[in-house]
Amino acid sequence: MKKVLLALLIIIVVVGTTTLPAKTKVRAYYSGDAIIYNDVVVTGSANSESLEVFKLEGQKLVKFVDIKPYNSRFGTYDSFFDLKFNQEDGRLYVYAISGYSLYKYDISDLSSPSLVKISTNSYWEWYSRVDKFGNDIVTISARGVKVFNRNMDIVDSYDIKNDIPYNISSGGSSQYIFNITKDQINVFDRSARKVTKNINVDYRSASGNRSLYFDSYDQMIYVVDDYSAKKFDLNGALKSTFDHSGNPGYDVASSNNEYIYFSNGLGVVKLEKSNTKLLASQVTGGIAGTEGWAMGLKVVANFTGDKVVVFNNSSILVLNDKLNKLAYARAGEDTRPEVKENLFLHLNTVAAPTNSVINLTGGGYYPNEKLTVTVKDTKVTAQADENGRFKQTLVAPAVSNQAFNTASAVTMASAGTSSAVTARERTDIKVVGEQSKFNYSISLEVVTTK
Repeated sequence: MKKVLLALLIIIVVVGTTTLPAKTKVRAYYSGDAIIYNDVVVTGSANSESLEVFKLEGQKLVKFVDIKPYNSRFGTYDSFFDLKFNQEDGRLYVYAISGYSLYKYDISDLSSPSLVKISTNSYWEWYSRVDKFGNDIVTISARGVKVFNRNMDIVDSYDIKNDIPYNISSGGSSQYIFNITKDQINVFDRSARKVTKNINVDYRSASGNRSLYFDSYDQMIYVVDDYSAKKFDLNGALKSTFDHSGNPGYDVASSNNEYIYFSNGLGVVKLEKSNTKLLASQVTGGIAGTEGWAMGLKVVANFTGDKVVVFNNSSILVLNDKLNKLAYARAGEDTRPEVKENLFLHLNTVAAPTNSVINLTGGGYYPNEKLTVTVKDTKVTAQADENGRFKQTLVAPAVSNQAFNTASAVTMASAGTSSAVTARERTDIKVVGEQSKFNYSISLEVVTTK
């Protein structure tokens, strides 16, 4: 029976993907968040570079927040890049990131945002994501994970990194942080402050946004790779699988009941949690207009049951627990060049002697745009290719004089009558797109001996 239902799903998917493409390009919704507040479904995204928040009213998603952060220094509007909802003392807040700043808005009246606080770091850490790990609001960047309290002070940090920050998540756990790579899930125990298990998964590409769900009650991990939905225990033992159509596996989500849902681009699938039995499926390609592609997924529940929120490329889509359409909001037209992946930077080394050659690669910028690469006080120009990727050789700078005066950064060595002093210092390499204004950085440890 399971194979028959799967075959029917594949047939439906083939028919569903024959829809003609839209004539205009839309801003893609690929991630966001959802929450239940006073029994109302609230969802939002920052994929348009604005903070957009919607509420479900009958069969409509009504937008009640659409703002950008104002830069009073230059008299311009900047961009938001991610958001996260959180209930605190009965009130609803939305956190959003913009560059080096974390914003907090009160949206409890479900009609307009009220700015509560802005926290800006002074060390040029560009935030890529904001999320919630257990009860903690966190930011994720190229430098790892920072944990904030309600006053937006940093109270902890974890050295967990991924070229695709979306792939670092708690999966709903208070104890674990999960880091998904091309072929593994790294399970990081927050109490032990180390990776306690690596679990094998199977993705065809190292790129792509992925997330998983962790059931704190049965201590099981649910993930979907490019071949099947999988259920693992914390020791990495595979307990159950469900083969899907071989498309990219994106997200798995649940409202903490007996069901899980996953997205694989072509649509959304509902499974029984205990044995991964197929219960329902929905192709999302044409359900809310053309160009639908199911990626990000959030599941919340109110008194009428599960509500499945799908970030469906051309729309934000809300389905009921039978995966029937309840409402959707279409994305606006996008006149910007197409961005084919999330921003990332990679170095061929984590540490380099002064004046040595280092290789920097990156992507997620506009196709063929000029890039400015800054290493300390030196700026060089790079060029993105048609896919928004680039390669650039750089020369490692010298450490500052201050580093030589810092005892913890200096080591001394002597041989006969000669001696040498070595200092180490971390420096940021920053890449800014000339047209897109996309800004991303990565750290390098520089070593100077004199």
